Amino acid sequence: MKFALTCLIATAGFVAGPAIAEVSDGDKVMEIHRGGLAYDAAGERLAALSMFGQACDMGLPAACTMAGQVEHETASNEKDHIRAARMFAKACRAGDDLACERTGMALGPLSRANSTEPDGVMTFALLAMGEECRHPGGEQACVDAAQLLGAQDGPGIDLFAARAYGARACEKEASERCTGVAMLPAGNRTSDETFQRSNLLCATGWAGGCDALLEPLMEESVGVDAKRHLDALVAACDERVGIACADLGLFYSQGPESARNPGAAYRYMRYGCDAFVAKACFAFGVMHKKGIGGRIDETRAVSLVGHACELGSPKACATLARIAGESETGTAAGIAAAEALRRACRLGDTSSCTARNG
Repeated sequence: MKFALTCLIATAGFVAGPAIAEVSDGDKVMEIHRGGLAYDAAGERLAALSMFGQACDMGLPAACTMAGQVEHETASNEKDHIRAARMFAKACRAGDDLACERTGMALGPLSRANSTEPDGVMTFALLAMGEECRHPGGEQACVDAAQLLGAQDGPGIDLFAARAYGARACEKEASERCTGVAMLPAGNRTSDETFQRSNLLCATGWAGGCDALLEPLMEESVGVDAKRHLDALVAACDERVGIACADLGLFYSQGPESARNPGAAYRYMRYGCDAFVAKACFAFGVMHKKGIGGRIDETRAVSLVGHACELGSPKACATLARIAGESETGTAAGIAAAEALRRACRLGDTSSCTARNG
């Protein structure tokens, strides 16, 4: 696992192009993703995988999660499992908690064949990606390995061991973001170094970095030191990092009493939802239901919960199933109660699985 730590800086200091949170052509990508959901519901897995894969390539985290799920379910060899883990890891990086959990699940079958140790599978897969990264054309493998590692260890991961390997990865492609390698401390991190690291990760679309910036803000009122955390999140949100916007919505709605601002919470949660962050859409729906930051609009609330379900929120799908089940038509936001329940179960909501089987 320590070998793989060296790949993490590839995400923070080497990724070329926009973060996954920056979705290209939102209407089109959602149309493709919905096509994948329809094929998936019909049991046409290869067609679903094709649609999800397209939407994932366009930057939609929810599609990456679903592509990983289908890839995992149809996997027949080690490469299939690693491809599934890569898909999950892309979504994990953008803040999909389910994808983070399922990254390891996708690699599970490899552990029994390659190691008696619990984390032997992850070590095996990360080593394989690390080897691929060493060779020309293998840049994405290093990024994928970094994402897998982040899926396992979250924002508290130690970057000290990444310095040498990160520098080598950056040699493969000139990028201003590679200056981030120099930011890695050689010894214990100061609070300033910790902030700089979190800021760098958040700015490149890594949810763990944004969450690390949010953490101190939720514990105290905004002071001189905390203000730079807030400013960093605002800057990332301005650059269309959806999870940063969602975190700001959380801060202004559930942070310290002195900082709460329903109007700001409403605005930032909307930005997060517009950037296709599932939990932001679900929270935004609740805000419409309760009239937080704006007027009560139950129709819009249900629509937003439906959108959050499409984007892979198991809680939203379970909620939608209940709403649909209580409606005269048996549907809500255009989704039948049974389908919403199936999605919730598929996405890991155990109570929905029990309800389906009951």
